[in-house]
Amino acid sequence: MIGIDTNVLARFLVQDDEHAAGVAAEFLERLSRERPGFITQVVMAELYWVLVRHYKIPRARCLAIVRGLLETESLEFDDGEGVVRALTLAESGADFADALIQGANELFGVSETVTFDKRAANRLGWRLLA
Repeated sequence: MIGIDTNVLARFLVQDDEHAAGVAAEFLERLSRERPGFITQVVMAELYWVLVRHYKIPRARCLAIVRGLLETESLEFDDGEGVVRALTLAESGADFADALIQGANELFGVSETVTFDKRAANRLGWRLLA
């Protein structure tokens, strides 16, 4: 398994640097089920933020990109089920990064999540501290 950093995925997806995009594409094409790429939740959150905030890609398109990565047979995830859960929550309106946090909390049996984020509290049932 080979770990993949956010910038490799971003260059491949956005194609804003011809050389880097080509190198990323060649690398990703060499991955297989037997020798997969490995993506962490941190990379997923970072990728989403970069696509939405820096490249101004619409939220729905970013979520579709995440779904496409999840469905790629040559990629594995540190918590694929958590990413699927996060994607479901995000498609229902939650922020993707908050949804990743919620998925991890559910996986580890967290009984309550506290926040100052009113939107996350409303969407995910977290307890608002102020």
